Amino acid sequence: MAPKYTLTYFNGRGRAEIARLIFAVAGVDYVDKRVESEWPAIKQSLPWKSLPILEVDGVVLGQSLALTRFLAREFGLQGKTNVEQALVESVVEASADLYGEYYPIMMEEDEKKKAEITEKYVKETAPAVLKNLEEFLSSNNEGGGFFVGQSLTWADLTVLYALDTLFEINTKFEMTDFPKMMAHRKRIESLPKIAEYLKKRPNTTF
Repeated sequence: MAPKYTLTYFNGRGRAEIARLIFAVAGVDYVDKRVESEWPAIKQSLPWKSLPILEVDGVVLGQSLALTRFLAREFGLQGKTNVEQALVESVVEASADLYGEYYPIMMEEDEKKKAEITEKYVKETAPAVLKNLEEFLSSNNEGGGFFVGQSLTWADLTVLYALDTLFEINTKFEMTDFPKMMAHRKRIESLPKIAEYLKKRPNTTF
């Protein structure tokens, strides 16, 4: 019997979105549970007092990267060899440098400070990370395919999510210097299962 999966997170993309993308690619049914007002009541009952969590036949997994890595392995998106898996995870970690800045920016209440950290992100952090990702992508099939190997991995999905957060912070971010990254984004978004998921994805504030 196939496992039963329940993914619990807030009503937004955030740290659960890569897992949702993996489910979409795998074509596997799951319960997409979105928490709102009940969050304070359930927080203390969670393994790490945080979301997302993934329940697999009643076993609760916490920490976003751990549960996303688990799903990648479950559905064959982790890389085909140990070396490929290491390369995939290096892309995942690099991408985290891109989307990780999203949370402090969006949660900052002081408008002056928010503007300062946003400017630093747009002018320094994002270009540096994108430059590295562009070079890495270019080293595999001249950047014309996937980040690692000859097939889709969760590295590709993580980069897709990272770019989503970048454009949410700055909708006019200039990508001229990163043509292979933009072409990669279009390729991944056009994959039938991803395209279908993105079309139906709820419109949320984050």
